[in-house]
Formats: sequence, C-alpha cells, structure tokens
Amino acid sequence: MAKQRAVFLDRDGVLNEVVYNPEYGTLDSPFNPDDFHLLPGVPGALRDISALGFLLVVASNQPGIAKGKMSRATLESVTEKMRRDLAQGGVGLAGVYYCLHHPEASVAEHRTVCGCRKPRPGLLLQAAQDLDIDLEQSFMVGDGLTDVQAGQAAGCRTVLIGNHKCDLCTKMEQMGLRPDCIATDLAHAKRFVEESSRK
Repeated sequence: MAKQRAVFLDRDGVLNEVVYNPEYGTLDSPFNPDDFHLLPGVPGALRDISALGFLLVVASNQPGIAKGKMSRATLESVTEKMRRDLAQGGVGLAGVYYCLHHPEASVAEHRTVCGCRKPRPGLLLQAAQDLDIDLEQSFMVGDGLTDVQAGQAAGCRTVLIGNHKCDLCTKMEQMGLRPDCIATDLAHAKRFVEESSRK
C-alpha cells in the first residue's frame, strides 16, 4: 500500500492571526482560545489542498507552557478551538504535533535542547511514522526560516509564507504608531541615533 502525502503546516501566522501583546510590544501566539482567529481564506485553501489527496498536519513550536505563559489545559483549549473553527470550514486535520520545549524555559521540565523543536525535523519525523507519510512527496509550509529548515531536514519540499513582517506594519498603522526609523540591524539604529543627535 502506498504511503500518504502530507502538507505540514506551521500554526501561528500561517493558519491563525498572531496576537499583539501590549505588555511587550510584540506579536505572539494566542495564549487563550478567545484570541485564536483563523486568517482569511485558510479553510478554503486547506480544503483545496485536501482535495488534492494530501493529509493536513499541524507541526508547530509552542513554547508558551515552557515560558510560563500558559498551561497545558489552555493549549489544549486553543487546539480544540482551532479544530472546531477548521471543521466549521469543512477542514479536518490528520494530526497536530507541538514541540513544548525551549532551551531557556522557565519551567524546568520543558527546559531542554530537543529534536522536535524546529528547525530540527522531529515533529515531521514523528508524524511520518504515526501516519505512514512519504516525506519526499510532502511539503512543509511556514512563515519562518525554521520551518524551511525543518522541512528540508525531513526531506520535504518547502514553502515560505513571507508576509509575517507586514503584520507588525499593519498593527502600527492601526495604532497610528510610526517609528522615526525602521532599522535593518543595530548598526543601522546606531547610525540613526548618531545622526539625529547632531541636529
């Protein structure tokens, strides 16, 4: 019997909106079900992929528990909301695989350098074993370079969704917030500070 083909999907920024955290001024994962919202067009795209004969498998780093930002029960609630919202759009997932670890975790049991945290391919390898997936005929879709690295390490073809940096631009527009300089790196920021201080 032939093995299955799959499309592995990163979660945040690919399936759902990232959430603005006003305390840190950053975009992050949703840490409760009420903040989980599918991105426009996601159910339709996934239905089309599924119709091509691909299993849909979520493979995502989720270090929120390790960082003390959420409980395991809350993560499960967010996952249930994801499955429910997708099901309402006619989409079923073959599997959901999370890495809960982080090398600098504040929660000791999750503080480790593991094989499942992308860019390592452990999540994809585990799913392939569980679901009888042919990795060479499968794809990894994500919005980060770690997704590309994990996909390539597993032998998949990879797709990078490259609009994630625009999410912060959108949030700045919504807030009417415009920095004086958008720097490419710290050296660029230093030059701006230096030049501005001369005026």
